[in-house]
This record gives sequence, C-alpha cells and structure tokens, in this order.
Amino acid sequence: MKKKAFTTLLSLAMAGTMLFGCAQAVMADEADPAVTIRLGNFNADGEPGQAASLKFAELANEYSNGSITVEVHNNSEFGNAPEMAEQVSIGAIEACLICEATLGEYDSRYHLVAMPYLYDDYEHAYRVVDGEFKEWVADGTLESKGIHDVGSWEYGFRSLTNSKVPVEHPDQVKGLLIRTPSEQQLIFCMEALGANVQQVAFSELIPALKQKTVDGQENPISTIYNNSLWECEQKYLTLTKHEWESMNLCINNKFWEKLTDAQREAIEKASAEASAFMRQTVQDSEADYLEKLAAEGMEVIEVDIDEFRENMQYAYDKMVSTGAVTQEQVDRMMEIVENARQ
Repeated sequence: MKKKAFTTLLSLAMAGTMLFGCAQAVMADEADPAVTIRLGNFNADGEPGQAASLKFAELANEYSNGSITVEVHNNSEFGNAPEMAEQVSIGAIEACLICEATLGEYDSRYHLVAMPYLYDDYEHAYRVVDGEFKEWVADGTLESKGIHDVGSWEYGFRSLTNSKVPVEHPDQVKGLLIRTPSEQQLIFCMEALGANVQQVAFSELIPALKQKTVDGQENPISTIYNNSLWECEQKYLTLTKHEWESMNLCINNKFWEKLTDAQREAIEKASAEASAFMRQTVQDSEADYLEKLAAEGMEVIEVDIDEFRENMQYAYDKMVSTGAVTQEQVDRMMEIVENARQ
C-alpha cells in the first residue's frame, strides 16, 4: 500500500514537472521578439540629449525584459535633422531625436511649437506640448508620413552669440551675419531683428565661425558650451531666449506598429522618464554652463525679453505668407499657448 502511494506521488510529481516545463515553453514562445532600435541624434558628447538617449536605451531594455536593444548614434552620425527624419520616415533607421521645426515638414502644425517668443518659461512650454498641442496633432497625420512621435523631451531656449558686438537691444543685431539651421522660424526670427541670415549645417558650424564666414549663431546654452564656441571668437553671449523647442523621440511608424503592446508600453515609459531626466538636466545645468562660459571669457548679457518680442510680428507674418502654416493654425496655437498660461 505504501509502495502504491509512493508510486502515485512520484507520478504526480513527474506530471507536475512536465506541466511546468510545458508552461515554460509556452512562456518562451510568447516572449516578445528581440528588436534593435538605431537611435540617431545630433547631440555632441556630453550634451543632455546624449545622456538622455543613453538613459532611454537602458530603461527601454529594462522595461522590455531585454527584448529591446537601443543603439545610440549621436554627433549627427546619420546626418542632420532633416536627413534623419527622412531616414526614419522610410525605415532606413528605426528612430531619431529631432525638433518640432523638422517635424513641421511632415505636419505643419509642429512648426508652430518653435515660433519665436511663445513661452514664459520651461513649465509653460511643457504644459503646451504635453497637453492640448499633443492632443491636437494626434490625428494620424504624422503617422501617414511614416513617423510616430512618441513624445517631447527637451532642447532648451536658444540664445545668440557673436564675435562683433555685445548685443543688449534688438537694433544691435541689425547687419550681423548670423548662422541658423534651415528652420524657417529661426530664419524669420533673426531677420525680424535685422540680421543677415545664412543657413549652415550644424556639422559645418565650427569651421564657419572660425573662418568668419558668419559673425555669430544661435543655439541652446548647452550646445554653446559643449561645442566650445568661445574658441571660435564668439565673445558675446546674449540671453535672447528667442525660441524654445524640444527634441521629440520619433520612430518609424511601420516598425512601431510591428512591436508588441508590451514593447510599445516599455518605450513610452522609458521615453517619459528620459524626457523628465533631460528636462531637469537642461534646467539644472544652464546656470553652471553660464558660469563656465563666463570663465572662458565670454561676456554674458541679459536683456529685456519683451523688447525683442515686440519685433516678432514680421516672423509670424512670414510663416503664414510663405505657406509654412495657415493663419487659422497660428490662431489656434495662440489659443493653446494662452490656455496653458492660465
């Protein structure tokens, strides 16, 4: 009798082992497929965007239980922002970090985020892009062009440097040869202040400044510091804060749709945390960067922002007259900005 009971228990144990093994097999079969995301960005080593990209890569791998591997390619390895956007849209690379002005070429409403002098401060900008603006553009327009916007991170308020004059008032910008990227908002903003504007790719910025092809340029404080622009005879830094925009994590839409629900959730969670990290890093680092820039010999100049803002009607009108956006879109964006201010 005891032998029979032992045999029964042994059989049950073996059956349980077999069932557990089958369960493991089912779990293995249902595991998310391994995918690799090549993430391009134009940040230099040490910039907040690079640090946030590395954090995103780590978190995406963790939250996907190892099924997602993110390769970070910074320093414009895949080209400038428009080139990266095109590569993502056609699936040549899986993802990139690009600003709203570049996304505006695929959905014109994104152009509005980068219009000059819209925001009071960082928190005001975040309320716009994380809230009503995000809801406004979530209608599939960008996806129809091959791009899925996971979310807004950060880049920072842009300021002006030059080698010739300490700019304290808008009229002192007049006649300066200022480099901008090809973003219309920045071109029209600098033109509104009377600058002669020249488009130069970011990869060619340092040579252009050193060879005095241009007198100055405009960029976020972190970019100015991490690219050592004081070595390019950029003696004067004016805190114009003329434009804010963020880097957006953009993924090829077909690639996005092929991911499992769990993988998409992991990416969204990792992106949100990388965004919060980058936003805090940008804000925390600005004062430190300004001290270091001053120590390197740059003259840091604070200005009356409203005095510069008063010159921007030209820029808004040019955005409409060139067809970049419609007046109705501008009016809607102004409403969103005002709602976020209240």
